[in-house]
Amino acid sequence: MIKQGLINNWATAICELAIEENKVKSFIETLENLKNIFEENEEAIVFLSNKFVPLKRRINFINEIFKKEIDILLLNCLKLIIERENFSSVNYIFKASIDKLWKTLKIEKGIVYSTIEIDKKSISEIEEKIHKKINQQIKLENKIDNSLIAGIRIEVANNIFDYSLKGKVENMKNSILENRK
Repeated sequence: MIKQGLINNWATAICELAIEENKVKSFIETLENLKNIFEENEEAIVFLSNKFVPLKRRINFINEIFKKEIDILLLNCLKLIIERENFSSVNYIFKASIDKLWKTLKIEKGIVYSTIEIDKKSISEIEEKIHKKINQQIKLENKIDNSLIAGIRIEVANNIFDYSLKGKVENMKNSILENRK
């Protein structure tokens, strides 16, 4: 794992490249896809981080898989991350890059927690309602949280909107405890 400063430096470089080339939205989409790919295939990160595997072989691996799939600039970033022996932190770099790129678009990234996966249309409706409450453009990512029991909890722009059964039970508990005093 590399230091936070290095992760931030990589993210800043990728962000500046996206802005310079006017490819912010396409970089966000590609980086999110790459992050998902590497989260689901951790063995690829292990292979690409392995200093005992010749550098040329690791670079060829990236070329073979992504050459026709992603922007050449991002492909070159991946190669450079491998060359600098920072690939073990690639998902942290991608996450930081994605966050910075959303901020350049003045869109706050947030998470909507639920017990089941929420479809894109519903997420868009939730984004619109929260946008009206906080007066800021937002983009929500859905994550599963079985501890909620039912409902949703939204975390965005230092705000938490809890519409879950767990949250309602907690509120009732706190209310009862307050009334006892």
